[in-house]
Amino acid sequence: MKHVIALALIIIPCAAQAAPIYLKCQLNPGATGGGGGDDLISKAPMDVTLNEEAGTVTYLFPGVGRAYTVRAAFTSDKVTFNGFTVNRTNFVFQRDMSALQAPGRPAIIDEGRCWLAEVKRAF
Repeated sequence: MKHVIALALIIIPCAAQAAPIYLKCQLNPGATGGGGGDDLISKAPMDVTLNEEAGTVTYLFPGVGRAYTVRAAFTSDKVTFNGFTVNRTNFVFQRDMSALQAPGRPAIIDEGRCWLAEVKRAF
């Protein structure tokens, strides 16, 4: 009986219990997106929580107190959500504003960087 249980535990695939990853991301100065007016993302860092197990990303604009939780596509080399992409190998951060462009216009893709955020918890 012990052997059957041990064999069953080996054969049954186990889901990874990955903890959420906390990042700060910021576009390079002079980002071209934003459609005129204030471009909050290019001016200040954005807090990003990657939850691969749930398939979601929560991103927060600390300056205005707005947070969004959305579905995300997690691949081996990048995470894509709502026009944003975070490269999992080199922390390159991109914002693709092409969906807002008129047909035939060049794509607007702004780049920046992400870094691991220090998270201090009380519990």
